[in-house]
Amino acid sequence: MSLQIEVREAKIETKSGVSRKTGKPYSMHEQPAYVKLPNGETRRITVTHEEGDPPLLVGSYQPKPSAYWVGDFGALSISTRAKHWEAVKVPAQKAA
Repeated sequence: MSLQIEVREAKIETKSGVSRKTGKPYSMHEQPAYVKLPNGETRRITVTHEEGDPPLLVGSYQPKPSAYWVGDFGALSISTRAKHWEAVKVPAQKAA
């Protein structure tokens, strides 16, 4: 089983404000998605976008090779940035 996320709505939500720490404005562009875990659980996650990027379309996505890295203390990490995910290609149907 390969890891996949499901996008159910092609909509980006933007959160913005002013940082208490720096006093500078910020904005975060997020899109809800769902990941199905190997144990059968489905969990909501957030996919992040760069400003001006279009939302991911409704469908299933798999991580690109660029989505993986080894982080602090040797932990395996997977990016939730939209640019690191690609649509799952559906095999072509054979003609009857």
